[in-house]
Amino acid sequence: MGAGLGCAIIMNMSDVTGYNREPESKLLPLKEAVRRCVKPGMKLHLAGGIGGPSAAICEIIRQYHGTTPNFVLIQSTVSGHALNLLHCNLVKKLIFSACADISTSGRPSKIMQKVWAEKSVELENWSLCSLQQRLIAGALGVSFMPTRSIARSSMALDNKESFQEIDDPFGGEAKVGLVQAINPDISIVHGCVADERGNTILPVPYGDDLWGPLASSNGVLVTVERIVPADFIKKYAALVKIPCHIVRAVSVAPLGLHPFSLANPGISGFSAYEADTEFLEDLHRAFSDSQKLDAWIKEWVIDCATPKDYLNKLGSQRVKALKQITIEGAERHDFPVTSAPEPELYSSSEEMMLIVAAREITKSVLKAKHRNILMGAGSRAVAVLLAYYQLRAKGYELELITGNGQIGYEPQPAELAIQSVAGVYSSKMLTDTITTHGVFVGGRNNKCLSVLGAGQIDRNGNLNSTTTAEGQFLVGSGGANDAANAREVIVILNQSRDRFPETLPYTTCPGDKVTTVVSTMGVFTKPIGKAELRLAACLPDPKLPSLEDKIKRVQDNCGWLLKLADKVEEVARPTPDELKLLRWLVPLRL
Repeated sequence: MGAGLGCAIIMNMSDVTGYNREPESKLLPLKEAVRRCVKPGMKLHLAGGIGGPSAAICEIIRQYHGTTPNFVLIQSTVSGHALNLLHCNLVKKLIFSACADISTSGRPSKIMQKVWAEKSVELENWSLCSLQQRLIAGALGVSFMPTRSIARSSMALDNKESFQEIDDPFGGEAKVGLVQAINPDISIVHGCVADERGNTILPVPYGDDLWGPLASSNGVLVTVERIVPADFIKKYAALVKIPCHIVRAVSVAPLGLHPFSLANPGISGFSAYEADTEFLEDLHRAFSDSQKLDAWIKEWVIDCATPKDYLNKLGSQRVKALKQITIEGAERHDFPVTSAPEPELYSSSEEMMLIVAAREITKSVLKAKHRNILMGAGSRAVAVLLAYYQLRAKGYELELITGNGQIGYEPQPAELAIQSVAGVYSSKMLTDTITTHGVFVGGRNNKCLSVLGAGQIDRNGNLNSTTTAEGQFLVGSGGANDAANAREVIVILNQSRDRFPETLPYTTCPGDKVTTVVSTMGVFTKPIGKAELRLAACLPDPKLPSLEDKIKRVQDNCGWLLKLADKVEEVARPTPDELKLLRWLVPLRL
């Protein structure tokens, strides 16, 4: 009887006045949404891929330009329009993973270097995974979250109020790292579509976009490409990542991630768009001079009062070109062995380094049976692509993965600089940073080889990508510290005494898992653990005929007394096939 009475009560609720009425719409113009949701002194979390929710960032700049709102900015990768928040002095504290000027390549940001040097903003640098773990703890309502990142890095010392190590309470031998929970006041995220209540479908891969909105104390401000009916949301309920009950406001902002890309997660009648490299290069040039940047911000932000004004300034032809993406663009690129011309046999030191690194990657994969390779960002990733094509030609199947959540993707043009929508569409799985870095790269059962670039390396393989000895900021940890948890790490970098110092000015990640280092001069190896690198091979140099001369050159460009392997070899020169493949790949990525 009790169950029947309950059913009767529920059924009779439909008779209550207004019960079937649709909830009130949360749709607001972006200007009004920011005015209501964003207040001075708030901890602002910015989600939405590389660079964050650009349209909302521009509106924040418009409303607070010339004031001192003292925002605490929480953002994994600070780039594009987000750098202008720093330039306009709107931020008092930045909690981040990486900060870079990204266009056709990734560069240290002059804006961030100025902030770092002047100490005008309080800075907290975390790895990609550990920052997300802080947000996960905040979302779960617990005070901390275990992490395998950060330990034995300079970040552990810098962030000692928010990071601790304890003995494993369940009897494990290793200590356990703990990161303190963080709860933003408001999270701002850009989605593909939402209904008027705020149920939101996000673009893929999810990268760092999932946990900040769930951890936010005062909900989420959502911007989207367009509004859809509730029935549309129900049809694609499996893709909804932000539910309406945590959303404060929804605003329409077409091309809301511009100048970065947005990929369709698989909904019908929706247009993705590629990154606008021309726009990013223009912004890069403006970053070089404070007055130029002020004028650029006035032209593209202050004088564009609404998202529609911004689109009108871009022009319909430019917008149309950015949306000309097809699934066919993500097909495999097959190396044209028969049609490629014979290359000149001369190779530069950079080419030689990349070819040797590819050989070492191939050797490592075949020996250790790695199934995944995590590619770091930048030009050094060409070595991974070389090895990938060579291994594929031998019938060895493995997956390339990126820290933002692309699993099993195919190399695409410009993929080394900024995320390509075509590359996203080529992937076999699309996930987030926690799954990538926390499980596939650093989890207990990982079968991953990480290949990284670095600013500096010391004798034990410890890496620095954060700051130079002169105190100049580089790019920060990003995913490098997390990538160091892989089964094995190979490092590629140019060689000089500055790059190979006796002591690192900053340890971004420990070198325990580093087994091989390939420089423009030599190959260095060590076993996994806290061992010391030894010179195992020298790269060719036509100016130095003897192996002894080459060893001396390496030692002269090393900041410590270098140990030698039992037998130091001279690396074989590139084969025509290696050079042919490399010179096919370089135009591919440009």
